[in-house]
Amino acid sequence: MSEIKEYPFPWPDEHKGYRLFPDELENDDLVAFHGTARSNLQTIIDGGFRFAGSLQSLSFAKSSAYSLSHACGRRSAASPEGCVLAVRFAPPIPRPFVAVEVSDIHVYQLDQQPVVFGYCIIPADYVFR
Repeated sequence: MSEIKEYPFPWPDEHKGYRLFPDELENDDLVAFHGTARSNLQTIIDGGFRFAGSLQSLSFAKSSAYSLSHACGRRSAASPEGCVLAVRFAPPIPRPFVAVEVSDIHVYQLDQQPVVFGYCIIPADYVFR
């Protein structure tokens, strides 16, 4: 497995478009993003994504801007920082168990999940507006 890169937090705002990653990643059709609490980062890196509760799908945004709000919403007293993971899907997408929508990609079978290659930590003091 290749090394997973930490991308620096760019302090995004409406003037910067809220994007966290370089344009070559944001514009790649096989790259998507997933927002979560930082406390979930190592578990995902070590064991992959898992379905949460009764949900039987995984959701990935085509733009990190959409995942940023989700990562901010997942912060808590126990995990005050958020995290947006950058993932790469194997082609082709869409394919069975992987659905592509306008702004999201949904995975309905765990063996079809993408590979994590990077992440960006969302500081506890960042306010998403």
